[in-house]
Amino acid sequence: MNNLKTIEKLCKEYTDLSQAEIQEIRIATKSLPAMANLFNADAFIDCPMNDGSGDAIVVSEARPVEHPSSYKRTVVGLVATKENEPAVYRGLNLGVPTKFMKAMTQEHMTVIQTVEPIYHKDRVIGVFIIEQSIQSVRSFKQFQSLDVQDDESDEESYSGVNDIKNILMNDDQGHVADSIEEGLIFINRDNKVVFRNKSAQNIYKRLGFLSDILGKDYKEVCIAKPPKEDEDTVTIKQDVKLGEFYFTVKTSRVDTEDVSLVVTISDITTNKLQERELVLKSVAFHEMHHRVKNNLQTIAALLRLQRNNMESEDGKKALTDTITRILSIAATHQIMMETDVEFIQLLDIVAVIRENILSYYANDDFHLDIECHGGDFSLSSEKASAIALILNELSQNSIKYAFKDRKKGKITVMTMQRRAHDVELIYIDDGLGFDVSRTNGGGMGWTIIRSLVSEKLEGHIVIKSGPEGTKVRIVFPFE
Repeated sequence: MNNLKTIEKLCKEYTDLSQAEIQEIRIATKSLPAMANLFNADAFIDCPMNDGSGDAIVVSEARPVEHPSSYKRTVVGLVATKENEPAVYRGLNLGVPTKFMKAMTQEHMTVIQTVEPIYHKDRVIGVFIIEQSIQSVRSFKQFQSLDVQDDESDEESYSGVNDIKNILMNDDQGHVADSIEEGLIFINRDNKVVFRNKSAQNIYKRLGFLSDILGKDYKEVCIAKPPKEDEDTVTIKQDVKLGEFYFTVKTSRVDTEDVSLVVTISDITTNKLQERELVLKSVAFHEMHHRVKNNLQTIAALLRLQRNNMESEDGKKALTDTITRILSIAATHQIMMETDVEFIQLLDIVAVIRENILSYYANDDFHLDIECHGGDFSLSSEKASAIALILNELSQNSIKYAFKDRKKGKITVMTMQRRAHDVELIYIDDGLGFDVSRTNGGGMGWTIIRSLVSEKLEGHIVIKSGPEGTKVRIVFPFE
C-alpha cells in the first residue's frame, strides 16, 4: 500500500506539481492495487521531474497478489529515464497512451509497458504504468500476435547451422563470409576442410601455414581438439596458445549431410596481452597505494604527537580536524591496496569514515550514533577521496555546531541511484540547524565541500536546514 505522505513529499521535492495536482495523484494511486490484480502485473504512477531532464520519478506502486512481481525491492523514489522507459516519456511529453512497448527496469530487467497519461484539467501530471514481463505477455492469447522478442527468441529463430552453411557456401562473392570477424571453418564427414572464410585464412597465415587449408585433412590443421564422436558434448570451447598468439576455438558437432563440424576461431591475443599489462599495473598500483597510505599515516601520527603537547584547546581541535582529513584520504588508499582494483565501492568508504569519526569524536560525555545504508556503487579513487573528505567535513560541522551542548546526536548517510549513471548521496543530522546562506562564503569546511562537489565529483549540492536538523543532498555521476 502506498504512503500518501511519501507521494506528497516526492512530488514537492522533485516535481513542480501544484497542491491540487498532487491531490489528483493521491486520488489516482488508490486504483493501483486493483489495476495490478486485474492485469496480474506491476502497476506504477510516475510524475515528470522538474530538473529539465525529461525523466520521471516513481511516486507510487502496487504489486499483484496472485502473480510474481518483476521487482525484488521497491522503486518508489527512483528515476525512470527516457532512455530506459520511452513509453513513459511519450506519455508525459506527448500526452498519448502507449501499448506494449519494451522498457528496462531500474533492476535492469526487460519488461513490456502499457502507459496511460493522467490529466489535471489540460495538463499531463503523471502516467499510469502497467508493467509485465515478456514471459507473462507471451502467455496471454490476446498478445500472441505481438512482435515481442528477446535474446533467447532471437537465437531460437535460427533454423540451424545447415541454413547458415548453405548461405555461406553459396555466397560466391564471399561478401557474407568475409564480413565475419571470427575465423569460420566447415569440415565434412571425411574430415576435410570444405569451407573457410578470409578471417580463417589470415589466422592460419599468421600461424605460419604456407598453403591454403581448404581441402586439407582437418587433423593436419586443427589448433584445438574437436569433440569425439562418442561424446555427449556437442560443442567444445577452448582457449589455446600457439607461439605468441592466443585464440578461443569453439568446435560444434552438427548432423548434416555434408558437414560434421563447424569451427569458429577468435583471436584474443590483444586481450591476453592487455590482461598481462593489467596484472603488472595492479602490482604497481598496490605498491603505490601502500606507500601513500603509510606516508599519510606517518604525517597523522606526527600531528597527533604535536596535538598532545599543545595547551591551547582551539589548537588541539584544529589539529584533530586536520588529522581526520588526512586519515580520510588514507582510507581510500587503504581500501584500494586491499582490493587490488582501480575502483572503490562507495559503501566501503562510508564505513571507514564512520569508524574514523566515531573513534576521534565520540567520548564519555557525548554519544554519537551514525547510521549508513543504501545502494553500493563503484567509484574512481579520485571521487572516492572526495567523498571521504566531504563526509568528514559534514561530520565535523555536525559535531562542532549542530550537536553543541548536547549529550547525543544522530547522523544518517544514505546512498541511492536516481538515474542510470547518477548517485544521490544524502547526509542528515538531527541537530540544531543553521542559516544555509552561510555556506556560500562561510568557513573552511563548506568551502572544501562545495569545491569537491563541483570540481572532483562534477555534481551539485542541495542543503536544507531547520530546527529539526540538516539535510545535504549531493548528486553526481558514477563510473
